[in-house]
Amino acid sequence: MFLTCIDNRASALSDHQRPRGSVEDSAYPLTAGRSYPVLGMLLWENVLSVLVPDDWGGPCYAPAGLFDLGTWEMPSDWAFGLFAGIRASGADLWTDAYGAAWGYAEFVHDPEHGSGLAERDEVAVGIFRRRVAEAESARSSD
Repeated sequence: MFLTCIDNRASALSDHQRPRGSVEDSAYPLTAGRSYPVLGMLLWENVLSVLVPDDWGGPCYAPAGLFDLGTWEMPSDWAFGLFAGIRASGADLWTDAYGAAWGYAEFVHDPEHGSGLAERDEVAVGIFRRRVAEAESARSSD
């Protein structure tokens, strides 16, 4: 699945689309008008983000509001996980903000993989880059 970035500025997002603690005048390392392979989606603190390679090829969690979402089919090899942050009362949201994830198996099933991407762990980033290459290869063969 590929999505087109429509803006890279946090200020382009409404308050409820911006992750808590983000700086409004910051920019994500993405280019408006460019299409990015989406490797996963993450619900964190009520913000839906997509996992894409940034303009330098590293993993980037970017709010979905920065992309032209339209409608699309979810890749058949994606997994889904609903995590402890989802509670009917919402009382645990700020202590356990990880709500749900969709994407490749390691992203969803390995609780250390997502934080490994954020911390630029060599093994996690290697898996991510392999998955990016697979997505790009699948797109070019279509």
